[in-house]
Amino acid sequence: MKRIAALGTLGLLALVVSAQAAPHYSPAPGPGSHRCLPHSVGYNASGTLLSASLTAEEHGRYSGTLEVDVNRANHRAMTGEELFTLAAAKVRFHHGVDPTATAPGSRVKLHGNISQAKR
Repeated sequence: MKRIAALGTLGLLALVVSAQAAPHYSPAPGPGSHRCLPHSVGYNASGTLLSASLTAEEHGRYSGTLEVDVNRANHRAMTGEELFTLAAAKVRFHHGVDPTATAPGSRVKLHGNISQAKR
């Protein structure tokens, strides 16, 4: 029994020593590195509608532009007067709002993605 325990301890010691002696390899980021590629970050913003020109598509999707005075935003989204371009985006309107004639001054909530490079 002592021999099995001694052999097990020697085997474990050999594994630990070989793992510590192995050089740590980390490749240098090259021109096609994943660190340089932009990634999308989701954001939430809210504000008031300044103007909108939307054209309806199928299944509750719209294309066009929205001009919004953004009061609050997270994840580095811009605040102030911003122009958003929609391409087949899902848009939801409150009950009683006419999608073809949206009223300036209405509350707007935006959820989208921003493309960013890694810091």
